[in-house]
Amino acid sequence: MAEVLSAKTGKITIGDAMLIAVTKSFEEKLTAPLIGNGTLMSGAVKLVGAGAIKNMVGGKVGDIVGTALTVDGAEDIIFSLLGNSSILGAGQSQSATI
Repeated sequence: MAEVLSAKTGKITIGDAMLIAVTKSFEEKLTAPLIGNGTLMSGAVKLVGAGAIKNMVGGKVGDIVGTALTVDGAEDIIFSLLGNSSILGAGQSQSATI
């Protein structure tokens, strides 16, 4: 298992990607009530916050949290520019009709 987590997929390891994904999940839930989610403004705030955290915290923790905020902020901006996430089919349930 350690070999899988330490395998590189580009510039980061799979383990780092997992840490980024977990951090993004928590960060998104924590920041949504304060700054929203899926808007240009929330995306901009998260991108600025990513830079600030990377500079203030530094090291591995700064890299993980900064990257998670960067990914989430970029995602917010993309979703806001596309109109909403339903364009991509996210959040829609499909039910069979008889």
